[in-house]
Amino acid sequence: MSLHQLVYISQASYPMSKEELLDLLTQAKANNARIDVTGSLFYNGGWFMQVLEGPEATLRKLVATIQNDPRHHDFRLLYNEPAQYRTFVRWSMNMTNLEDPQVDKYEELVDVIEAAKTGRRIGSLSPAVTLLRLFSH
Repeated sequence: MSLHQLVYISQASYPMSKEELLDLLTQAKANNARIDVTGSLFYNGGWFMQVLEGPEATLRKLVATIQNDPRHHDFRLLYNEPAQYRTFVRWSMNMTNLEDPQVDKYEELVDVIEAAKTGRRIGSLSPAVTLLRLFSH
């Protein structure tokens, strides 16, 4: 089993309410715990950015499912690499709703999502690598 990390960005098909985001989180937690996937989902201004970690074959299947989810479109895979360890080891899935400017690392996360939307680098790093570094220990 080779551990992989991937990061994608996509645009929500419609503005999602807090309740819809919580439902999505609940579903993802249950599914990911069952298939040995960890990660975190970030939502800002109608855009999702997500980190997923787990066995490569499992992530490949999960991404195919995610790409076909009608709740979003404009799916772009930003990062898909082997990993030595999990960055989000404690969470089968975590969610950060950046509609609340009080969340931890708010400015950095908004900048990462904006950079990913436009393809802009953050210094010399891609938005995906910047996101992973924000949470690595």
